[in-house]
Amino acid sequence: MLVSKPKVSFSRSIDASLRNRLFSAIQAATQIDGEGRVSWSLDDIDQYIAVLRDAFDFPDELSRRECGRIVWDGIIKARKAGKLTDSSVLREFQLITDQRLRERPVKFSMWSRLSYRPSAGEPDRLFSYGDVSMRLSGKLPRYMHIPEEEMSKLQPIPTKDKVGCGFFIATTHARNEANAADKIFGATEILHAIYNLALRPWNIMGSEQRPEATLLMGPYHFLYREGKPLHHKSTWYNQNFRDEHWNPTSSESRKVIASAKSIRRALSKLEEHPLKKPLSSCLLMMNDGMEAADMSRRTLRYWTALERLFQSDDETVPYDKLIRRSTYLDDPADLARAKLNRLRRIRNSYVHMGVTDNEHHQLTQYLADHVKAHLFYLLFNGDDFANHGEFIEMVDLPSDPSSLRRRRYAIDRRERMIETRRHRHD
Repeated sequence: MLVSKPKVSFSRSIDASLRNRLFSAIQAATQIDGEGRVSWSLDDIDQYIAVLRDAFDFPDELSRRECGRIVWDGIIKARKAGKLTDSSVLREFQLITDQRLRERPVKFSMWSRLSYRPSAGEPDRLFSYGDVSMRLSGKLPRYMHIPEEEMSKLQPIPTKDKVGCGFFIATTHARNEANAADKIFGATEILHAIYNLALRPWNIMGSEQRPEATLLMGPYHFLYREGKPLHHKSTWYNQNFRDEHWNPTSSESRKVIASAKSIRRALSKLEEHPLKKPLSSCLLMMNDGMEAADMSRRTLRYWTALERLFQSDDETVPYDKLIRRSTYLDDPADLARAKLNRLRRIRNSYVHMGVTDNEHHQLTQYLADHVKAHLFYLLFNGDDFANHGEFIEMVDLPSDPSSLRRRRYAIDRRERMIETRRHRHD
């Protein structure tokens, strides 16, 4: 039986009227020279095309970066061919999509420095997530070596190679560089987030001026296609890299190595977890906060992680409800709720008025520990929830035992009414 190809379609995020106004604006602002090249002078073109990314739905097989590239390339090709219309743009998108999906997957690999110091002869620590293989290693394969003089000319981050620190190496099979980058960096971010959260101590002394993360990525990520380097044509770099934050200690390095087995188990649980999406989002927000040197940003990210755990995708809940849900195990809950309410006010002052507060370091530590405890409990014990909504239903119940008993009686009576039209046993 023939299976039809996945098709590109119009999304509901941008209506037809706005979509065609954007096509007309791009048409009017672009010119085609004698050699068939498209040019423009308005900066708005970049904005128009960026907005049009929301106007189309692409097959799930395509990665985020691939979809963004298809929108750009497809609109330029449709403009070269003539008038931008729904049919002309959709036709080009589908042609490029079909071409992308026909590409034969090949091996891609990536390496970056990692802020830990393996001892001499230390064996590699192996991990996998999805179809990405990853390892922490003290040495690079021969084909990945980059001469020192070439390393010193890299832009835009002027830095020297971190000699003595470990290497992070990842490999996968993908159709193209954009597809490979999405897969490799997606798995890499999850691994680092689990590692950093698992190793994260309660920071007593304060950390307003440096990250709390144990593992930091190096300044550059070097990609290879079938063993051939790609950094000559496109440079992947770490925007969060700061040279002054790189000072891994021997005790931290020992913890990184000793924790590999438990991290591997956490990755395995997450990969098949029914709550994979909210747990992954929460992990990434926590890691973003741990990597931040600014405490206001860290507080903001930790708070967002709390929201991802205790608020489902289709909800917008009031703060008091979110705080009540997230303190469902605290007894008494009033002190925990007072702490979170104080952090809520600090967070809102920063987001809505730009007011920073640097006197809440220990409260931020409390928030991180609070999220960490719930997240890892769910990761290792919450795989019997069918979905995120089931977990939310549980935490929405009253915390008082007598209230729960009354609720159970009410449910029993309601079931009897449905079955027998009487709420009583007799």
